[in-house]
Amino acid sequence: MNRLGVEPSVTRWTDGEARFLDWTIDGVALRDMEPTQHQTPLFLDDDRWRETAVETLCRLLGDLPGDFDDGRVALLVCPACGDLGCGSYSVEVVFGDDVVEWRAFGWQTDYEPFEDSEVSEDDFTGARFERKAYETLLRDLLSNYRA
Repeated sequence: MNRLGVEPSVTRWTDGEARFLDWTIDGVALRDMEPTQHQTPLFLDDDRWRETAVETLCRLLGDLPGDFDDGRVALLVCPACGDLGCGSYSVEVVFGDDVVEWRAFGWQTDYEPFEDSEVSEDDFTGARFERKAYETLLRDLLSNYRA
């Protein structure tokens, strides 16, 4: 079983920077697995993204449908605007009785269907989390962003 967590991170681009919580899997930041300037919507210092953070957490908990027509959920989005048309790093979330799986990580936009790109042996392709620990982490984050 993998372990999901979050850690503070910063992304920078031409016009600015943003502080946010990045997803970690077994202690490794998602942005280290898939190097990018994109970020999670879990901002640390920008209340304009609070609603997006709440929606993302609800999608990852299965309380709302995914961001895309195929049900996939955006994990990393454009830091400047959050627009899914700019491209996002997304995942298929599958719930079992005791397990939550993140499968088929990949880049997609909201105007084209997701296509699995060629995956090399070194690519991270999925994770399995103990459902109770997963839901506890996400519900704790959700209560913080709703506050």
